[in-house]
Amino acid sequence: MFAVLAALAGAGILAYVLLNNSGEQASGSSGASHSEAVTPKSGEPETVGDTRLVMSEARGEDPDHDYVVRARYEDESGGGYEIGIENDPGRTFEEDVADLTNPQTIGRWSCGTQYEMNVCMADDERGRVLLVPLDSDADLSTIAAWGDEFMEQLK
Repeated sequence: MFAVLAALAGAGILAYVLLNNSGEQASGSSGASHSEAVTPKSGEPETVGDTRLVMSEARGEDPDHDYVVRARYEDESGGGYEIGIENDPGRTFEEDVADLTNPQTIGRWSCGTQYEMNVCMADDERGRVLLVPLDSDADLSTIAAWGDEFMEQLK
């Protein structure tokens, strides 16, 4: 299933809207097929665990979002994660966390449910980080562990 980052209504942070499982890239986002190499555009790692970078966008590529990094990682089965790091001076990290249902803290991550999907978010010097698995029912601890590995490798 492919996903595209969209503005979270009224929140100013990046959110993910799962679209369909047609196997086609969502319109408006750049990406690559499973066989194409993708060049990181904002210092994101090429691989994280068993996932590899399949989409990367840098600040300014999408005029609707003020993000630093917007990327998708997939494993061989098509599972994986989408991640966005955004700077929005009009919204605080605490406001973003308050929008989570059943919030819990896992290390640096504030995790919970948003738009019927499990998500984790963190406040970082680069901006607010939103991490969403392509499997909307993924375990929060697994999401946070993948996010830790991503953040350790982010340049």
